[in-house]
Amino acid sequence: MGINFATEMVQQNKPSEVKLWRAVINNALGDVTLNLSDRKSSIQKMTAHYWIVNNSEDFQQVCYYADLEPSNVRLQYLRAIKNKKIIFTDRQVKWKKYNDHYQRLKETKDKEERKHLRKIVDYLRMLVFNSNNNPIMIN
Repeated sequence: MGINFATEMVQQNKPSEVKLWRAVINNALGDVTLNLSDRKSSIQKMTAHYWIVNNSEDFQQVCYYADLEPSNVRLQYLRAIKNKKIIFTDRQVKWKKYNDHYQRLKETKDKEERKHLRKIVDYLRMLVFNSNNNPIMIN
């Protein structure tokens, strides 16, 4: 994502706890560089992407534990997307949408809601299998 950022991430003169939390961020950054479009890889990639861009309290806390400024990490990440160093495919995005609805279906007890969600899940599954691996822009 950039030489300065990468250098800062691997500084060796940091306490072990800081290195541990930086490894968590490095893992997420590694996940977003996955180019495979199978279900597991796509969900892993998209989950890491949303963890960073949504700027959740969890993301912010991990950054602080890693002695990094969350807004700087997000900015560098968004620049990498803008510069097409990190790309997403249509299929990866659709796998994530499918999985989100599938998880809701598994957790829902109401019979009518399950019926409705089942239709959505079936439709999304069809979209996944009719999708391609062409790069797309996402927010």
